[in-house]
Amino acid sequence: MAIINGRRIDPRSIGAGIQGRDLAQQAKASSGRRPILECDGKVQQIDSSRFYSPRELVDKQGRGAKVTSMPDRSKGHSFGGQRSPESKRLITEQVLDIAENLFKQGLDFDEDDAHWLVVPNFLLPQRWHTITQRTPLMVTFPREYPALPPIGFYMMADIPISPDGHFFQGVAHNAWAEPIAHGWKWYCAYIHDGAWQPARNWREGDNLYTYFHLIKEVLGN
Repeated sequence: MAIINGRRIDPRSIGAGIQGRDLAQQAKASSGRRPILECDGKVQQIDSSRFYSPRELVDKQGRGAKVTSMPDRSKGHSFGGQRSPESKRLITEQVLDIAENLFKQGLDFDEDDAHWLVVPNFLLPQRWHTITQRTPLMVTFPREYPALPPIGFYMMADIPISPDGHFFQGVAHNAWAEPIAHGWKWYCAYIHDGAWQPARNWREGDNLYTYFHLIKEVLGN
């Protein structure tokens, strides 16, 4: 039998298997913790995007696996590399939605890996207009999105200064440095740990609309 939060569950009750997202939900991981599967002396983080068979819930001796949670090692973001199918799906859905409703003039989007989007002609707030009225603006997505938010955003390096000094030829808070080598500067807009609250239905929690509201707020204040 599998042990889930101290409660034994007969693997036969889950039929042919269980989706990782349902397994993770049963782990009841609270903020600052992540769902894990412990079996045969091995501990692995539960992947919400994959399917787990009944044999993965029972060890070689027939003893139940344990589904529980453990504290996060780090809240750090990671950029580039291989993204999970679920993360790519959610990013793509959100990008298509804001292209239809927020930026009807069009967006550029990394359709292959979903690492970034660019608003080619972003209208800056009035306080910027003595410097420039419009600029390309880039948002990059950590591999952990939507669980973790973007870290700041990027505008083209030919903007010499910002009205508030939060515009840098470098990055902080573990933001993605790669765009700096391609003619971008980074604008610091850091969301504190635990403040970003996405939902299983992305429209009901923090999402890409939330982040663009933040962008407009920090550029306008």
